[in-house]
Parts: sequence; structure tokens; C-alpha cells
Amino acid sequence: MTDEDKIKWFDRALRFVLDGNIHLVMKSRIDGKGNWAIVDTKKHQVMNSNMEWEDEPPVQQRDEAFLIRTRFDFDMAVSLYQQYKMFAEE
Repeated sequence: MTDEDKIKWFDRALRFVLDGNIHLVMKSRIDGKGNWAIVDTKKHQVMNSNMEWEDEPPVQQRDEAFLIRTRFDFDMAVSLYQQYKMFAEE
């Protein structure tokens, strides 16, 4: 099984539907702490810390800056999405 295949299986196991095509997805687990992303599965984009959507590059092309912008602990990811929804509904 390739790393890409493993990522797909891992992705499916730790995913919560937030709204339609928007999911909260655990992308990695380091030292017992999950790193979560808010993902638009239809557009293949992730929400960053500025509540903006950006394309999610292939695993090999994700640099440290991308991970800092788009990976959160669970509570922060939920809070960020709630803020996004509040502003999007206005």
C-alpha cells in the first residue's frame, strides 16, 4: 500500500461532516495530539487560519508554512469553523 493509499484510509476513518462537502478531518497525530484541517472535499481546498480557502497541494509539496496555516488542534478547528459560519451567514 502506498503512502497515498494509507492517507486515504486514514482520512476516511477520522472525518466529521460539518456542512455538506465541508469536513473536519484529522490529518495527523503526533505525540498523542491530533492535527485537524477543515476541508472542502468537493473543491479540494482547506481553510486557513485567516478563514480563507486555499488549494491543498499533494503531500510531497506541503511545506511548514502551509501546515502552520491549515492544521489546528480540535478545539481551534471547531472554533474557527463556527466563526467562519457566523460571518458567512451575514
